[in-house]
Amino acid sequence: MSVAPSGRTAQDIQGWLVERVAGFLELTPADIDVRAPFQHYGLDSMEQLRIIGELETWLQLELEETLLRQYPTIESVSAFLAKAG
Repeated sequence: MSVAPSGRTAQDIQGWLVERVAGFLELTPADIDVRAPFQHYGLDSMEQLRIIGELETWLQLELEETLLRQYPTIESVSAFLAKAG
């Protein structure tokens, strides 16, 4: 199991992202498909930047502004971040 420098696993990061995306969209976490592209949910660039900023704080990592375009699903970004560092 990969663990980010913050000690967070891919599963931890995925759960955090599901909660945030669901919150932005006023959905329940069960409504979020971790394999669906972020674009599927209609998150605009400002919302994506806000998620990245909150994620930086939570993980204590500096992240690229393009992270959610490079890794376009919750599943892929979580796996990447768990290995980052």
